[in-house]
Amino acid sequence: MLHQHRSRNAAIWSVSYSPRMRKKTKSPVDDGELDGIKAEHIQINAKEEIMKHYRTPAEILKSPQLPDWVKQYTRWHKKQRQRYLEAIKNNSTADDIRFLISRCLINDHCGGASDRLQDMPYNLMIANQTQRVLLIKWEKPALLEHYLVPPEGGIDWTIFDGMFKDGENWHLKGKEIGQDRIVSTIRRDSAAPIFRKYENEEVGHKILLFTPSAELSDRFTTKMTELELFPSMYSSVHLRVKYPVGGINEHTFSFERYKSKIIGWANNAVNCAAELHPNATIYVTADNNDTVGYLLEDSPFAKHYRDATKNNRTPLIKLVARDYSIENEHVAFSTNTEADGFMGVFEDIMIMGLGKCVSHGLGGFGRLGAALSGAVCAIAHRGKYSTICRDLLASTDTAPAFEASTFKKMKKIENRAN
Repeated sequence: MLHQHRSRNAAIWSVSYSPRMRKKTKSPVDDGELDGIKAEHIQINAKEEIMKHYRTPAEILKSPQLPDWVKQYTRWHKKQRQRYLEAIKNNSTADDIRFLISRCLINDHCGGASDRLQDMPYNLMIANQTQRVLLIKWEKPALLEHYLVPPEGGIDWTIFDGMFKDGENWHLKGKEIGQDRIVSTIRRDSAAPIFRKYENEEVGHKILLFTPSAELSDRFTTKMTELELFPSMYSSVHLRVKYPVGGINEHTFSFERYKSKIIGWANNAVNCAAELHPNATIYVTADNNDTVGYLLEDSPFAKHYRDATKNNRTPLIKLVARDYSIENEHVAFSTNTEADGFMGVFEDIMIMGLGKCVSHGLGGFGRLGAALSGAVCAIAHRGKYSTICRDLLASTDTAPAFEASTFKKMKKIENRAN
């Protein structure tokens, strides 16, 4: 059964949000200024409605479906952190408190955003089992707190300057069951399988770790409002077309070189999303902006939508996206040092997480979005366990741009390459 309400899917994330104060205006106001005020209030109200689909940590902790150990660890973590900070303040010691730090420091090789976030359910479980205070430290591409912060009433994972002695050994890949006061990990091997196992079997989606920063909250709710996306009433497609398999090189990738393959992947991805969520608006995101452009401008779905609206018919599908003239920076490979340059990555994660279903391909990014939206309403459109979905437009006048039989052959070749 598909989840119908986002409020029932307490996620790895939970959001707290403070709406902006009403704009002050002079009296009397002219019609243009009044229209602007009304528009601003409509947008604020819409953004507030989006936020209502998140539950606070206090509400999540009351859920009978939340494992008891998560509730117990949340309370224990808070007490231990407070005790440690009081010891620092009083220039005393609390040597019995031990830490597990998930890190991405300047010289670490950490992978992309999903690589780093996917193993947090596992880290939380290990921290609980070994009685360690879980903390997170990113230095690249920026502090994680630029995008995600601890939710009020949840687990405070932040590390501030002076929290540990300069030069203190963080024992990278040390044994959590050992006696080292600090043990740290960059990312777990095979993070995706671990994520799938522990999110489903051990933790669920109820880890009280992350909420969007104020800036991220404002940006993704603004975008959802502009695109008329309402929680649980749309679904998402993610395409990882640059994934390094089958001869594709992330750094020398060209849309035109792989266009025929990409068209097959993209069309199947949309068909799969439409199969899960018929007659819905589909939010499209990809690691290549030309791929998004193809779907929204040149695909049979785009043609179908234009023809339907022109002839006053109800379209079977509507595709929307953020500004795809600017390609998302890959957190692992980009040389960009500006924190704001990666905000789009986290906007996509949040928007996927608020939808009803996700059609995802290779890599962990789409899978992370699927988990945030509930994971039970998800489908793999590409890869070893993917599905070749029926052509949504087969019975319409819009001819399919890619034959399913050709896609099946591509899938077999790709699976052998894996």
